[in-house]
Amino acid sequence: MRKIIYNCSALGILLLFSCGKSEICDCSDKGLAMVKEMKAAGMNPTKLQEIQNKYKSDLDECEKLDDGKTEEEQKKMVEEMKECESYKEMEKTMKDF
Repeated sequence: MRKIIYNCSALGILLLFSCGKSEICDCSDKGLAMVKEMKAAGMNPTKLQEIQNKYKSDLDECEKLDDGKTEEEQKKMVEEMKECESYKEMEKTMKDF
């Protein structure tokens, strides 16, 4: 259970470094969808694991977005992602989670 919650938190961090209306906002959109599903699943470990498995390939793709990027480039990605509507909604959703 802690691993699932940890992975959800890791998703938030991952999105900070991974995900703009281009691929960046796409990653943010996927992250928001995952968080919403996890919230709806409550604390059911089986459902949470299924959701994690469902989004694994999407998360892997988003992780690759910052491969080889400098710290400055990563900061720019974070700023770009903060402009995504889905990121703003995810912040609100995570507060309630």
